[in-house]
Amino acid sequence: MAELLLYDDWIDFHLIGVNSSFDTSTQFIFHLNSTFDTRFQRIHDLDILLENHTYYFETYEWLDEANKIDYHIIKNTPNQSDFKKNEVDLSNLFKESIILVPNYKDCNYIVKISGWENDIEYLQLPFFEKDFIKVIKKIDVDLISNADQLVF
Repeated sequence: MAELLLYDDWIDFHLIGVNSSFDTSTQFIFHLNSTFDTRFQRIHDLDILLENHTYYFETYEWLDEANKIDYHIIKNTPNQSDFKKNEVDLSNLFKESIILVPNYKDCNYIVKISGWENDIEYLQLPFFEKDFIKVIKKIDVDLISNADQLVF
């Protein structure tokens, strides 16, 4: 008999929302790396199919080898999509902007944390609220309807 793959078996990460004064990812990551002991690097964009269009979300990664924790920072809004620039689509004229984690649209960055087995409250993040980091808050993965899109 085939074994069932349960939701909890493949959602093995925690999420943190970050609201930064930097809307540009490169500025945010530069200040994060120069202020804290992190080494985030740009990796391939997270491409997600939403409403029949592919959206590309900037993604950065840092492996904290000392603690065996993998951090990904994903911009909560896409930097581009596969829309043709000259094509006019009136159906999207009044739609709200696409957001990766809509429940947390006040956070312009999502931090995906893999490798931490305990409750997220016990994790000492490698950064904290500072002049360019306004808010850091835990995201309940169970309340995110599209959490499967963050499995990579």
